[in-house]
Amino acid sequence: MLTARRLLLLPSASVPKLTSTAPIPTTPAFICTRAIGTSRLGRPLYMNVGRRPATSIATNVKKSAAGTTISGVGNITTMAATPSFSDAVVQAMRSLYPEELADKSWDNTGLLLDRAPSFPERAGSSKPTVLLTNDLTQTVVDEALEKGADVIVCYHPVIFRPLKSLTTKDPMQAQLLRLIAAGIVVYCPHTAVDAAVGGLNDWLCDILIDGESEVERTVAEPISRPLPEHIRGQDVGYGRVFELAQSITLQTLLKRLSTGIGGQKYLMVALPPTLGDLTKTQIITKIAVCAGSGADVLKNTDAQVLVTGEMAHHYALRHIQLGQIVVTCFHSNSERKFLEQRLKPQLEAQLKDAGHSDALVLVSSADRDPFSIIDVRDLA
Repeated sequence: MLTARRLLLLPSASVPKLTSTAPIPTTPAFICTRAIGTSRLGRPLYMNVGRRPATSIATNVKKSAAGTTISGVGNITTMAATPSFSDAVVQAMRSLYPEELADKSWDNTGLLLDRAPSFPERAGSSKPTVLLTNDLTQTVVDEALEKGADVIVCYHPVIFRPLKSLTTKDPMQAQLLRLIAAGIVVYCPHTAVDAAVGGLNDWLCDILIDGESEVERTVAEPISRPLPEHIRGQDVGYGRVFELAQSITLQTLLKRLSTGIGGQKYLMVALPPTLGDLTKTQIITKIAVCAGSGADVLKNTDAQVLVTGEMAHHYALRHIQLGQIVVTCFHSNSERKFLEQRLKPQLEAQLKDAGHSDALVLVSSADRDPFSIIDVRDLA
């Protein structure tokens, strides 16, 4: 990604004048300006280089963190421009949830849809805006366009498998084409958020603990691959298992889950044959959680209760035969409230520190789980 640079012209008194004993040629080979790059919008950037051969500029360019210095031409220095808003959002997400934590063996995370370099500035948008969503659907894209979003942070990947074409025949591809046309950037963190300390699975633990004391919290599936130094040694990985200092009932656990994920009215519970009756008090101290689809991550845990978004039929059968309780609430319902309760304030703070204190971080109101529970007795 190219970074736009602006020229910082020093006062004329402080700039050494270029001198020459020979007459300055006036042929076209000697120019007064020199293109030094391309801005993020695809526009050429020029620098006043005086009357010197163009070849001398290219060989005397020195880059540093402070900018770019061209020696022999009055020491003109170019200063790096403030990163664009989309760049700032991407950097903030990478800082909060490093992409190295994502399970790249199957997941597709990071900046999945960028803005074309020649795309014009967005018109009519008073404040830079980022929209948070769990999934990208037509109604979410409608909302992004209506609210003038510059960036969408979509938890689930919008591109999961390699694309051989990009057409309107596929629903997701059609939405990507709309976003490309509007110049909206899409960033997808997914399993990086799952694995990080303080991320999605720790949030699930916190709403179930509800302020009570815990004895221990561990990672259900730790990351075994080498990690960068800045996150090495952290307790990162997928899923969490925690023990409470004081036992609670299953009924209390279910009510905490319902409240924490946004007042979900219906939960699905698989009980072991030895229990069979939810109205009987079950004393719970050890609980495992995994947002989304947690069957593989939680398959080896010895927790009394497994809480996840969804679990396949045969996995659930196995766990209840082992005497464990399985609680599910639909896949994205185990994830969505995290955007509002944790990610929104985190991203607002990061963008403020990056110089975008006027930025709007919105949580999609159109995003929802595709499934609903209906009572057929209420049907006409």
